[in-house]
Amino acid sequence: MFNINQTGLVLFLTISKLVAVDAVTISGSIVDVSGNPLPGSNVLLINTPYGGAADIDGLYSVSVPASIVSDNSASIKASFIGYRSITDSVSFFGKKNIVINFVLPQDVLGLEAIVVTGLGGAEEKKKLGVLIESVKPEAAQKSGETNIVTALRGSVPGLEIRKTSGDAGTNAYFRIRGTGTISGGHEPLIIIDGSPINSSTRTVGGDESVQSPRNRSEASSRTSDINIDDIASIEVLKGAAASAIYGSRASNGVILITTKSGKTGKMQIAYKTQYGISGINKNYPLQKWFGQGAGGDTITNSTFSWGRPLNTSGAPWFNAGLEEDETFDHLGSISGLGLAREQSLITSGGNDKTTFYLSFGKAYEKSHWIEWNNYKDLVKTTYGHTPNRQTPSDYTRYTIRLKGSHLLRENLTLSSSISYVKVNTNNIARAHTTDGIGRGLLSTPPDFNLLPYLNPQTQYHRSSTNESPQVPQGPHSWNNPYWVLFEMMQKQELNRAYGNIKIDYKPINWATVSYNIGADYSFDKRLDVLPIGTYRDGGLGRMFRNLNNSLEWDANFILTIDGSAVFGRPTKLTMGHNLNSRSSNTIKNLGSEQVVPNYFQMENFSSQMITEYISLINTESVFAQITHDVFDEVYLTAALRQDGSSTFGPADRKHLFRKLSGAWDFTKRFTIPFVNYGKLRAAYGEAGEQPQVYSIYSGYVSDNIGYFENKVSLGKAGVYGGVLGYVSDSRLGNQAIRPERRTENEIGLDLEILSGRFGLNLTGYRAISDDVIFTMDVAPSTGSDTYTANGAIIENRGIELSINGNIVDKKGFKWSTRFIYASNNNVLVEMNGVTKEAAQFLDPSNIPIDQLSKFTFVAPGHPVGEFRGYSWARFGHGIVATDRDESGNTVYVDIDSVYAGSWKKNDVYIQRDGKPDVNWQTADGESGGYLWSGYSPNPDWTGSFYNELKISNNISISSLVDISSGGYVVNYTKNKLNEIGTHQETKDRYHELFDDPNWEGYEEGRSTEWGKGVFSRFLNNGNRAIGPGADTEIQYDESFFTSIMGTATDIINNIESASYIKLREFSFSYRVNPGKIKNYGLSGLDVRLSFRDLITISKYSGWDPETNMMQNRISGEDYFNQPQTWGTNLSLHLRW
Repeated sequence: MFNINQTGLVLFLTISKLVAVDAVTISGSIVDVSGNPLPGSNVLLINTPYGGAADIDGLYSVSVPASIVSDNSASIKASFIGYRSITDSVSFFGKKNIVINFVLPQDVLGLEAIVVTGLGGAEEKKKLGVLIESVKPEAAQKSGETNIVTALRGSVPGLEIRKTSGDAGTNAYFRIRGTGTISGGHEPLIIIDGSPINSSTRTVGGDESVQSPRNRSEASSRTSDINIDDIASIEVLKGAAASAIYGSRASNGVILITTKSGKTGKMQIAYKTQYGISGINKNYPLQKWFGQGAGGDTITNSTFSWGRPLNTSGAPWFNAGLEEDETFDHLGSISGLGLAREQSLITSGGNDKTTFYLSFGKAYEKSHWIEWNNYKDLVKTTYGHTPNRQTPSDYTRYTIRLKGSHLLRENLTLSSSISYVKVNTNNIARAHTTDGIGRGLLSTPPDFNLLPYLNPQTQYHRSSTNESPQVPQGPHSWNNPYWVLFEMMQKQELNRAYGNIKIDYKPINWATVSYNIGADYSFDKRLDVLPIGTYRDGGLGRMFRNLNNSLEWDANFILTIDGSAVFGRPTKLTMGHNLNSRSSNTIKNLGSEQVVPNYFQMENFSSQMITEYISLINTESVFAQITHDVFDEVYLTAALRQDGSSTFGPADRKHLFRKLSGAWDFTKRFTIPFVNYGKLRAAYGEAGEQPQVYSIYSGYVSDNIGYFENKVSLGKAGVYGGVLGYVSDSRLGNQAIRPERRTENEIGLDLEILSGRFGLNLTGYRAISDDVIFTMDVAPSTGSDTYTANGAIIENRGIELSINGNIVDKKGFKWSTRFIYASNNNVLVEMNGVTKEAAQFLDPSNIPIDQLSKFTFVAPGHPVGEFRGYSWARFGHGIVATDRDESGNTVYVDIDSVYAGSWKKNDVYIQRDGKPDVNWQTADGESGGYLWSGYSPNPDWTGSFYNELKISNNISISSLVDISSGGYVVNYTKNKLNEIGTHQETKDRYHELFDDPNWEGYEEGRSTEWGKGVFSRFLNNGNRAIGPGADTEIQYDESFFTSIMGTATDIINNIESASYIKLREFSFSYRVNPGKIKNYGLSGLDVRLSFRDLITISKYSGWDPETNMMQNRISGEDYFNQPQTWGTNLSLHLRW
């Protein structure tokens, strides 16, 4: 029995022990259910800032001040991405060392992950009524890409990404769940730490309101300004139901990026260095059997390769006894290996009040095009010439990021971040311009030596179309590709800063107030030089200088109320106010007719023109969202946002966007064999796309040469009697214009089966984009030429599936896999009041249509972007073909009726002479024009297959196979090369020497059969030749290829499948045991060897099926586009 003295003694001893213990150490291990360590997993003493991370062996240790544990008990939580967290209790009672071990089960669906849902909101994934895709930054790092967008290829179902080319620092076309706009952009809104950033691609020249005109140089995207090493998490909000909280800027979806922050505890230092090489992944199919010339004869300076047969190895007439004609590997000499280097240094840490994160990064890419030093090795001498640039294509990016937080009081936290980015690039003139590198590289005859590109006698620009120019200007029909590399200049210099400041205040336990203000500023300088001697403008020389200042600031005030603390109900209410402003000022200086060669100042051009483009968009919004849990089984969310923007018509400045979603965890009510977890979800949401700036105004212009798009010629606009003035803009403003609105319904099923080894996410959606904006023609009598209006409806339907699984999960060996699938069906439902159903019965002249690119159009009943272009007489289009009967008389054939039952759409009618009809008529007697092809660039489905093997605790091997099925590319390059005579298809041509007994290669019954056959040999896509001449033998001569297979007669035959299977990524990682490097002061060392795009399986005959002429706006057209590349990288990651 205790007396007071005894009790006092016990109390004294207990207190003495607590006082004596300055710190308590909690340590242990964190492993999975198979006993494999989980390096990098986190432990946290709940409701304290104290925690730590497990080392390579899964061991952790946390030191806690004795004052924190004075009540003798606490809770500690262990967590790791992809695993379910475990919480355990800790009892101290004077102990100095406590051991607690954790075993974490797999969370194959990521149900416990806290997902950022937008505008500061975060929620457990299991409670979401929409599917928000989370991407691990480690997956992006394995790709070796510097651009976060291209690093995500094959990682998210429904996210389609096409890298523009293999050039250094290039951009990408990307979209989510198909296209829901005509004139607007396709890119999702990108948010970093709660603030939107600029992710556009700007190019030099043309209308500055157009983000990416096709005939410009390669350009870097602003998404490449983000250092992947700084990213902590990536969330993709794919549907309007998920992105509705962002209102009128979120119809294309939202990508939320959260950057890394410092953690309490010991300061951590990480250093990464990476080196890589790259190269063209495919040679272009060109012929080497026929030389420069026309009519079968050699003609110097000819633009064609219709000359004589060359005595060259591989040709069927090759004679080793005769002098061999020299041919040249144009691509092999101008392309080599690209190089890449990247370094980053990161330091982070903090204490119980302050955290910090600081990173420095440098990334450098040099593309596969050769440098000047390589060129000098190819020629005997350069005669002391100094080129305008030594390296034609490279990209350098410097980044600095500082992020920190400070606990001002227990309920008041201040946090901020800022990033500085500096980018310098050398770019190359690209697709759809004769100035570009592709035109000269692929069009030059095989027997013409491109080296040297300067004439040895005059040092003037030398090309196959002007081998010995007598004057600096040329002329030339295209540029020598080496001239494009070393004399033309396309440069960029960018300085950019973006960041935010945020205050979080918790005045009472049930309410949180936060205010976040972010800004994104960039100053972008561009230079585009076509020096004297360049093809364009008669070789007189031209220079663009572009200066762009862009600023966006965004402010969010958010109030969050926790209903559980107020009402005892699992309800959360979020309300807020947003202000956003985006401004841009672009000054374009154009100098024409260069005076002194190699001097690139604006005053050195005889003519100068300066234009300025200014834009300002202000948006104000209020929003609210409420979530409620019913019995921790049903989870409901409702949201509302009202936007007002300066781009909305004054007649209707405010627009509402709604959202409603629900999720039901049915496994809490039902027990289903083999199913551990099951959730049904459904959601409805609305999001929008703002009209372009100035859509509401009818303005005035002074710099146009034509008016009414040259329907009316007024000479130089704005000049009258030599005095500068202004004329009204040919575009009529719309005072009632509204934002585009995408309404989406989504349903889904999430399952976890077989004891958590496999997980499935299945989603179906239907999205209607209404009030879609496009430009329509109006009569010039109105005083205008075009009118921008809301007048179209687009529908997208799709299914998305992802399956995650752990095939093998044993100690020392683990095999995990993931398969994703996404399909989308797109159609323009209505345009200008004409529905897709009504369009079937209307005369084509009465059906509204809009042209997006050369062969890419939209019209009711067609998918957005369907190809439309020149064609031979084809079945299924109501064509009346022109032909001759047996007597040679002209006849007109209604081919669909005459051959009814024996054709399918796009089969080709063959005239009696064995050739297709290029002069067909429509049923009403009008001359033939463009035909709808029935093909579009939109894939039928996309998917990927990811596998990862973890061996022991040191080795990781992973691979990603990326798949795209369906979708097409217009290979217009092939049309042009067939016309010129350099495409490989033209090597099987007919030449009159084949029938000449006096020719050295003549052989009766052999050479006399060369270059002859039926037309059907050249048909693609399963189309057949039908008609009286289908079996008639013809000669595949120069006339056949230039007049039948060229650019002005049919493009449908060269619309090729863009389907592919790619080994997108393969990587091998090795983590060195910490015990081996401890003596060097290192806590970790990882080595990774990765490969990208090593294997491509595709039927596409051009460079690559992922080719993209319009850069980041529209995919599906190839006209001398740049090639794609493979790459490999070796990286070292060191940690202290």
